[in-house]
Amino acid sequence: MSRTSLILGISIALLAGCAPQAPPTAQESAELAALGERWMETFEAGDMDGLVGLYTEDAIFLPPNGELIRGIDGVREHLQALKDTGLKGDLETLEAMVAGDLGYRLGTFTLTTPDGEVADRGKYIEIWRQVGGEWKIASDIYNSDLAAGPAGTYLIGVHEVGDADTWLAAWNQSTERREQFARHGVAGVRTFQGPESANTTGLLIDVVDMDAFQAFLASDEGVAAAAADTVQMDTLTLVTEVR
Repeated sequence: MSRTSLILGISIALLAGCAPQAPPTAQESAELAALGERWMETFEAGDMDGLVGLYTEDAIFLPPNGELIRGIDGVREHLQALKDTGLKGDLETLEAMVAGDLGYRLGTFTLTTPDGEVADRGKYIEIWRQVGGEWKIASDIYNSDLAAGPAGTYLIGVHEVGDADTWLAAWNQSTERREQFARHGVAGVRTFQGPESANTTGLLIDVVDMDAFQAFLASDEGVAAAAADTVQMDTLTLVTEVR
């Protein structure tokens, strides 16, 4: 072989090695569909560590009617707040596809109240990425199919309690109290505690049906709930959002 032929052969081989590779072909993924089922199972179980473990550390969450959330801590906070509403979720996967180390899952969701009424329904899409050989959600977005309804009214309630640990446990160690409020016109509750006195406590309450909520507070059921939580009702101050 002549020197020219040898050089030409080497050049062709090098050029072939540098030629752009065809992008991977997208394929249906039973694995991503199964991971979607795991997402729902961990959410229903309240396993927040298992749930956020399905997301990348730099995950981006785009919730409806809210700002972009960046990072695993923000994702945890959002999902915990969603869980704290007491709503039940159901997901259906319509498509689950992967191409190389990227994939997506697209589907629909339904959220129901503890008594089975539909609170919301809509669609979602997740972008998945392989990290260390495992599939993780890198971006997550969902939005509602329902027409925008009237916004709720925020109430702030501040009161003293006889036992702060009992009160906190009723709200944060069990879903019973949140589910009870959800049955009486409340979309969400956040809890607060005084920095100087643990027995000074408060609630930020998102009320969507004020008549139902006020009737609950005055009912035997509402009085019994307050007593069980050691709330001293004579110290209660309620203030309403002004728009």
